[in-house]
Amino acid sequence: MTDAAAQVQKLLRQQAAIARFGSFALRERDLIAILTEAARVCADGLNVPFSKVCRYRAAENDLLIVAGHGWQDGVVGHVVSRADMSSPQGRAFTTGEPSICDDLQLASYVDLPPFYAAHGIVSIIDVIIKGNDDQPYGILEIDNDRQHDYDQYDINFLTGFANVLAEAVSTASRGAALQVTVDQMKTLVEEKDRLLYEKNVADLQLRQAQKMEAVGQLTGGVAHDLNNILTVITGTIEILAEAVADRPEMVAIAKMIDEAAARGADLTQRLLAFARKQPLQPREVDVNKLVMEATNLLRPTLGEQVEVHMTLADVSPALIDPSQLTNAILNLALNARDAMADGGKLVIETSNAVLDENYAGMNSGVAAGEYVMVAVTDSGHGIPAGILDNVFEPFFTTKDVDKGSGLGLSMVYGFVKQSNGHIKIYSEEGHGTTVRIYLPPVTGLAPSVEAASVASIEGGDETILVVEDDNLVRTFVLAQIRSLGYLTLEAVNAAEALVVIDSPQKIDLLFTDMIMPGSMNGRQLADAALQRRDSLKVLFTSGYSNEAIIHHGHLDAGVLLLAKPYRKSDLAHMIRAALAA
Repeated sequence: MTDAAAQVQKLLRQQAAIARFGSFALRERDLIAILTEAARVCADGLNVPFSKVCRYRAAENDLLIVAGHGWQDGVVGHVVSRADMSSPQGRAFTTGEPSICDDLQLASYVDLPPFYAAHGIVSIIDVIIKGNDDQPYGILEIDNDRQHDYDQYDINFLTGFANVLAEAVSTASRGAALQVTVDQMKTLVEEKDRLLYEKNVADLQLRQAQKMEAVGQLTGGVAHDLNNILTVITGTIEILAEAVADRPEMVAIAKMIDEAAARGADLTQRLLAFARKQPLQPREVDVNKLVMEATNLLRPTLGEQVEVHMTLADVSPALIDPSQLTNAILNLALNARDAMADGGKLVIETSNAVLDENYAGMNSGVAAGEYVMVAVTDSGHGIPAGILDNVFEPFFTTKDVDKGSGLGLSMVYGFVKQSNGHIKIYSEEGHGTTVRIYLPPVTGLAPSVEAASVASIEGGDETILVVEDDNLVRTFVLAQIRSLGYLTLEAVNAAEALVVIDSPQKIDLLFTDMIMPGSMNGRQLADAALQRRDSLKVLFTSGYSNEAIIHHGHLDAGVLLLAKPYRKSDLAHMIRAALAA
């Protein structure tokens, strides 16, 4: 083959190499992969064993080898050269012209990296790789371990290849920058979606809270009015029963009215419990009896698909508010029913339990000691482990929006904690749930509602100022108090009451409703009255307890409250207690 033919064949091979690399660079997005392939193609195109790509680093003013072909470990990514006339790479970078050295032994470079000698490099060619702006990207270099007389065609190939590589680098850099922008946009979109989701959740919780607050206010208001009515009914039926004691048929009717009023009073107590407007009234409770009564209430509600079983041990009496404990059991049972859409088994269990120091140490807010335990277990779908710690949080629910408020378990939790008890939930997805409530046992003497209701009625001759805005209730209460021997004064609101208090009349006890029209409620009236008469005794009454005298479910220290509706015996007892306070 003639020299001319060989030269043509070499040119064709080099042009084909550039074309193949261009096609590769169009498909590849990874910059290092492009640079590595460029180094390989250059070495093959000029039939040399080594080649490399150096990237210029402006901060260090050097050229770092970022890709290469044929080199041993420790060269690519590690070796740098000065970007000035002291190195062959720096000379090409500084002048912008190809730098050719046929024999490094004869060169006068002072900054020649030692890896050249280690690889036996004899001759090199460096050409500049242009950048997007005035700043070049770096240097493309081929290296040979023997002397080589590079001609103009070789220089042209290498220069042309460097130009193609420069475009490929620019395209890859733009692609990388675009990808960064896309990733940032995706992150922003995800963040927007997250914030939107959180906003929707917050809005939902806010709407739910506002709805519950509105329902609570409405419920409390209705209960207040019902209690005013029931106060009159309950009191007057006692008078009626005494008047018709010799007529059995009328006694039966009076008893029926009395029982209906008692049921109405129980209903208002449940309404107030829902509205969280009632202080706890703990007393000695037979837990087994309460569980049986609650279970009887549950059976029609749970349906025939749910089997209800009780496992009741011989347990100690608990010091607890019975109506709230009943509500807690009902809440847990209804949650269990919802977890057993296709039916299942519900077990309510009681036992005495001891929580030791080790248990108390592993569960915050638990006092070691003896408890009365009530457990509610279902065979439902269970609770995923990831949300088990959230189930007592207000408004947290796994039910559909229209299936639950997310307040049931939080109300149970708050009641138990408020009662100095402990609650623990155990659940495994697909295997059911158990909620255990640990209640404080009775220690010493506990208050007895039954004993108080049959206590003897004691009156007196003191003077009592009655403040009540409801005319019907005020008339009734005045009559009841007078029947006990007391002298009475009356006022419709706080303003009228202060006029009486500022008068010279003797007043031993202020008996005031909590909720009244005007700028002052019962507590504010009492505070103003005590500033005028520091020896005055105060007794509050209300069918709607509020934050003025009740905090965390308990009456403020030293405050006496007679909850509506009440019987004459309750009124007499509380008046004497207030006068003796």
